[in-house]
Amino acid sequence: MPLKKAIIFTFTVFLHLALNAQHCVSQRYSETAVFDSADVVVLQNIQYGSALQYFTGQDTPLLMDVYYPNPAIDEVEERPFILNIHGGGFIAGDKNELTFQSLEFAKRGFVVANINYRLGWNCDNVLCINCFGSNLQKAVYCAVQDARAALRFCVDNASQWGIDTDWIFVNGQSAGSITGLQTTFWNQQEADAQVAEGFSNEVGLLDASGNNSTLTYSIKGLVNQCGAMAERTDMHDQPSIPVISFHDGNDCVVPYNSGPLIACFCSGFLYYHGSNSIHGYRLQNGMCSELHTAPQVLPNHCTYPQLNLVKLASCFLKRTMCGYCFSFADDDINAAPICANQGVTSTLPPTDSSCPADLNLDGIVGVADVILMIEAYGTTCGD
Repeated sequence: MPLKKAIIFTFTVFLHLALNAQHCVSQRYSETAVFDSADVVVLQNIQYGSALQYFTGQDTPLLMDVYYPNPAIDEVEERPFILNIHGGGFIAGDKNELTFQSLEFAKRGFVVANINYRLGWNCDNVLCINCFGSNLQKAVYCAVQDARAALRFCVDNASQWGIDTDWIFVNGQSAGSITGLQTTFWNQQEADAQVAEGFSNEVGLLDASGNNSTLTYSIKGLVNQCGAMAERTDMHDQPSIPVISFHDGNDCVVPYNSGPLIACFCSGFLYYHGSNSIHGYRLQNGMCSELHTAPQVLPNHCTYPQLNLVKLASCFLKRTMCGYCFSFADDDINAAPICANQGVTSTLPPTDSSCPADLNLDGIVGVADVILMIEAYGTTCGD
């Protein structure tokens, strides 16, 4: 059933983030690209580590591509960072699948690392042969190890690529989003409880695989593209990390609500909570959450228009860097991005004790007007 067009939202100010909002600037990191493709440096197949593939024992080089604005034309020396994680059911896929998104984020001023990670869990998901949930959970664990190794490696190379390590974000698609959610929210105890007993003794701890870097990092926001997680309670020890989600309303690969994974091909194994379930849970527990649904009559997966997704995600990350977040949902795949700090403060000074409502004069009082109000008046206006 489609979502109501009217947007019901809550508003959260992250004061600890607002204290460090040097990236809350006009135009940059917004829906509009500030660089051309030719202005983006692309470094391909950088090895960030290596690890054994659990099911084959094969030593696997872990590779990434890095995208960032050319320092010769970009005056900003340190930029927010996005780790991109591709999909493919933990069986297939490649970092090249997110090349478009990586380039578009870099054109908006971000540094992006687009990674490969270990694949395979002895499953043929077309014929449903050897598709055991316990094996899939092991593959998820190993993918999270690799993503965390990539984050450590990028922090280690922050000065080389102009990364501001205060602003690290994760963006995943499908299996990559499952990996991103667990990379962001799993702690070791939770991972050990959800994967086969003693597995971490075989392959190592979450943060002790892939490379020898011991540098730490703090994830400040997550872009979830048609992903899911096994236990929503994993989010409780990181409640201030905002999440934006994109999902098909009738997804049969990763459930939009809650249900088995890969239900298009196999039936009844590994129950996960999809984006709508995650969004509702976060709202119930006072966590910031934004959900964009692609309405579907027939089953489909990850169909949200890529450029629209990048624009919405960029503005979400920018609002996070500006120190506030809105919780809302919509089902308009052509929804206009709402970015923070577009220069409205000089044109909307308070004139009396009342609060104007339709600030952007589009005939609708909604999230865009609240953002403009905050930029013009602070978190409140009037009495």
